[in-house]
Amino acid sequence: MPTSALVRNLRDGELLIRDGTTPTPKSLIVLLDDGDLSWTERSRTIEIKDRGSIAQGHLRKGDDESVSLSFTAKWTQLLSQSIEPTDPLALYEFLTFQPAANITSTSPAGQQQTLELVFTIHDPAGGSSEVVTFLNVYRETLTLSEGAEANTIAFAGRAFQTAPQITRSTPE
Repeated sequence: MPTSALVRNLRDGELLIRDGTTPTPKSLIVLLDDGDLSWTERSRTIEIKDRGSIAQGHLRKGDDESVSLSFTAKWTQLLSQSIEPTDPLALYEFLTFQPAANITSTSPAGQQQTLELVFTIHDPAGGSSEVVTFLNVYRETLTLSEGAEANTIAFAGRAFQTAPQITRSTPE
């Protein structure tokens, strides 16, 4: 089905977080009624100047750079398993690898703890969805804020890849 002309945003989306548990990863779906997502793909370039002159110099491709990403979401509780072990996991528990949650990193043992983040933005007209997948995401900062309207979690980190995987999925 072709895509529609309706503007999509995170109100039309959800965030799926998966860990590295095999054969079936633990997962958490966060509905994004309000929030934001941004990522930056970097391209490193080496400037070679001829005796300080750009006019006679040239450019070379530099080292690969990892993707930086951030998102903000509303939250209702930080720890759910601390109250009742049968409760579903909370976003904070997943992002911080809380010991009681038994979250497994997607990276091999001995490396930085990482997760897989999959953002799906549904077409409000029922057409194709956009799926943005970040692999081996590690946390750089996690900011929790209490507010009059809602409490928020602001995540900033990096995905150990040069660009996210972006695909379209057909409606079911």
